[in-house]
Formats: sequence, C-alpha cells, structure tokens
Amino acid sequence: MKNILLLLLVCTGVYAQSEIQNFKGTLKNNSVDSIIVKNQRGTWRKGYALDKQGNFSGRLQQGLGMFTLHYGDNEAEMYLGNDSDIVITANADNFIETLVYTGKGADENIFLAEYARGKKALIDKFKDGGDKEVIQKEVDSLIAVFEDKLKTRKYNFMFRNLMSTTLKYSDSQILPMQISKQATSKRLEGKPSPLFTYENHKGGTTSLKDLRGKYVYIDVWATWCGPCRREIPHLQEIEEKYKGENIAFVSISVDKENDYNKWRELVTKETLGGIQLIADDNFKSDFIQSYNILSIPRFILIDPKGNVVKADAPRPSDFALQDLLNKLLK
Repeated sequence: MKNILLLLLVCTGVYAQSEIQNFKGTLKNNSVDSIIVKNQRGTWRKGYALDKQGNFSGRLQQGLGMFTLHYGDNEAEMYLGNDSDIVITANADNFIETLVYTGKGADENIFLAEYARGKKALIDKFKDGGDKEVIQKEVDSLIAVFEDKLKTRKYNFMFRNLMSTTLKYSDSQILPMQISKQATSKRLEGKPSPLFTYENHKGGTTSLKDLRGKYVYIDVWATWCGPCRREIPHLQEIEEKYKGENIAFVSISVDKENDYNKWRELVTKETLGGIQLIADDNFKSDFIQSYNILSIPRFILIDPKGNVVKADAPRPSDFALQDLLNKLLK
C-alpha cells in the first residue's frame, strides 16, 4: 500500500450548504500527514491534516450528495447530507475491508461500504480475467442484492434515487469493464508494453520503440468522443508544464477509416500538441486490443525501458497524474 492517503469527496449534489464539519474520523496504523479532498473533475482539491493518532476532520462546502472515498488504489463511495455528522474509522493497512461509518447519516454510508466490498470481491475474484457472460451474471446478481436493500430499508430519498440510477443504468455496464481493466493492469504492469507503429499526423510513422529512453504518456481517444475532447485542454496544460522533461505525450486516435479526414482536420484546427497518431484498425488494432481497451478516453504510462507503469493511468484532469509524474521525473 502506498503511503499516500486520498480522501476524495466528489459531489454530485446541487444544493449549497454552509461550511460545517460533516466528516471526521480516525485511521489506525496511519503513516501520512494529511488527507486530500477533490472535486468531481479533479480540478480542485484541499488538504486536511492528520494528527499523530490518525485523527482528522473536514468541512466541505460542496453541497449534499454522493461522494467517492479513495485510499491508495482502493475506493468506496460516501453520501453526505446537510445535516450529516459522519465518523469514519478504518485500519490503514486494510482500508476497504475495515471501513466503518457511525454517526448521523451512517445508514447510507454503511450501504455504500458494503457495496464497495462486494465490488472489490468481484474484482479480486476475476483478477486474472474470466468469461464475459459469467462476469456479467455475477455483476447482475450483486446489483440485485443491493437493489433489494434499497427497496426494503429506509434511506434518504435523494440517496435512494441516486443509487437506484447508479445500480440499474451505470454499474451494470461499468463494473464488468472495471473488472476487465483490473485484470489487464495486473497482466501488463511491470512488464514490456505491447508495441505499435502508427501513422504520424506530421508524416511518416512513429513506433513505441522510437520513444525508448523516455516516459511515454498515451492518450487513446477519438474525434467523436465527448469525454476525450474535454480532456484535451487539460492534456495541453500537462504538456506545457512538463515541456523539456524526459517524457513524450502521444495521442492515438481510434477513429474509423471513414473519419480519417475528420481526424486530420481536427488535429490541425485545434493545433493539438504532442505526437498525434492514428491506429491502423481503430479498436481492432493489435495495440488497442492488447490493453483490452473497450471504452475511451484511456490513458497509459510507459517507462523509459518500455515497461508498463500504469495500464490505466490517471486522466490529465486528475491531480493524481501530476503527483505520479512528479514522483517519476524528480
């Protein structure tokens, strides 16, 4: 477990609240000095100190709603209301499994902690991959259990609606992809990356081997992908910040052949930086399939020796990317 504690409070609510102390807690066996609060897009964050006993408290002026709690590589969701007074306790060595909520508003968060453990158990079960139909069946079974809990127990009305939508329309599709990405990451990270040789927008071709000796941050995107396009300004900021450092920024388009001209025109019109490439067979390209990329945007980080650092790297809009790059490039 990395010695980095991130408490991500990602607000999906829309109602403003006065700044009150609505979360606090204690982390046993803690070895870091602060927690960090981030907004949904990762464009804002605030730190809160942890004392020598691992105690912390926070005031959030982001509104009520659903949040996400991250500790290292683990994550779980949390719900805060205007009148919440949540007490969070956990063992830093085994965070998700020992996460406990008490206090006002605990019921909703207990639900979320149990659901987080259920999802983690599935991800661990299929850490080496598995049959897609079997995975989907188990995902659907897990969701059914928690849909039943929503119907049979008393929860905050807003929480019930948010979770009902998440379970029925989001996690049913997203969780199988998360399981797939985790299996891919385990298989690839620390090992030589699959290779590519793709057409370069400036002419000729560029291969991954051409970039050996540098860190390589890869953005897999397409001109038709809205979330991909929204990451571009953040990527441009990252490119400028790390200009002159030992890192190459590569964007690989998975546009289909009939969108080839659209890709060329957009890269020119938007004066996109970095190394702009286009895959030879969109999502069916060998490199794309080697990383089991089923949805975009997807970001990959490779080290100077050609080994995979992160098969599913943080997005440019996430401060976690800068934290990672600063550590690697120092």
